Amino acid sequence: MKNFRFILSIIFSMVLISSGLRSWASDDHKHDEEAEKAPHAHHDEKNKDPHKGHNHGAKKSKPAPQKEKDEHGHDHGEEGHEDEHEDGPIELSEESQELGGIKTAIVGSSSFASKVSVSGRIAQDVEEVKYVFASESGTIKECRANLGGQVKEGETVCVATVNSNNQSIEIKAPISGTVISEFIKKGEHVDETTAIYAIADLSKLWANFDVYEKDIGFVKLGQKMLVYPLSYPDKTLEGEVVFISPRVDESTYTVKIRAVVDNTNDLLKLGMSVRGDILGEADGSVLTIPSEAIQTVENKTVVFKKMEKGFEPQEVKVLSQTKESAAIQEGVSKGDEIVVKGSFILKSKMMASEMGHDHAH
Repeated sequence: MKNFRFILSIIFSMVLISSGLRSWASDDHKHDEEAEKAPHAHHDEKNKDPHKGHNHGAKKSKPAPQKEKDEHGHDHGEEGHEDEHEDGPIELSEESQELGGIKTAIVGSSSFASKVSVSGRIAQDVEEVKYVFASESGTIKECRANLGGQVKEGETVCVATVNSNNQSIEIKAPISGTVISEFIKKGEHVDETTAIYAIADLSKLWANFDVYEKDIGFVKLGQKMLVYPLSYPDKTLEGEVVFISPRVDESTYTVKIRAVVDNTNDLLKLGMSVRGDILGEADGSVLTIPSEAIQTVENKTVVFKKMEKGFEPQEVKVLSQTKESAAIQEGVSKGDEIVVKGSFILKSKMMASEMGHDHAH
């Protein structure tokens, strides 16, 4: 049985080898035939009548100039050829403008207050902190205030039993505020020098900001600020600059400043991240436009002005700019109609048109 299987395997191997040899021979034969046909085809091409199929009475054409003209994509001899000029108006249908959210407004003038935007944190230290003490030595009998809780000035925060006469006394809060520290528990001994609680007035907090060296000349003591907690992006709080560091940080090229921030709504927490705008004095009447209307195209600051047909980019010079608005020194006039929303769509369309124009050349 083993010998029979061995014989079958030999026969199968020989069949495969034979089949492979035939396939190789067939391919080699085809290759030789193609090689033999090639010289004849070349010889026939050389012996072909060069004048066959030509009209000897007709003027010979010159295809080379036509080919170069076609490569540039221009047909100067054909009337009615449409080609959008790269400096021409950008045209959009009313439907496209509506879908893209494109809106326009008339350029006007108003007072403009410049500002410097900064980032920082609410300080961990507090401006006003008062400690609660017992008026006599004794033992704490009852604690009524909780860590983090609010207390009013004159409110009883704990009760103690006096050691000398075993009478109870009430210990009151010296100020209104938040209990930020608790040092003594019920049953523990206290005296006139033992702090029981620390109460902080958090209605005004310190905020530390970093101002870039290039902007520090804009900042003055007493300057007003608007402060925006990152946790409450829709809330705006008021502040005032109370300290400017005399030192520039050599690693960040920034100067530390400190502001007192109003926290009567108790939104701010110690150590919380905030942003701020340091406000300058309002300038006189200047041309103002929304900052959203401004785009940068090829290192130029532009707005898109509405024309009789379409929109045209108009280079402008910005005098000063905030997140919301910009004061324009030149480039537009009062009464001009410009795009104030969706201008990036026009920018994209213009850039796409210019890329297509460059590609055609």
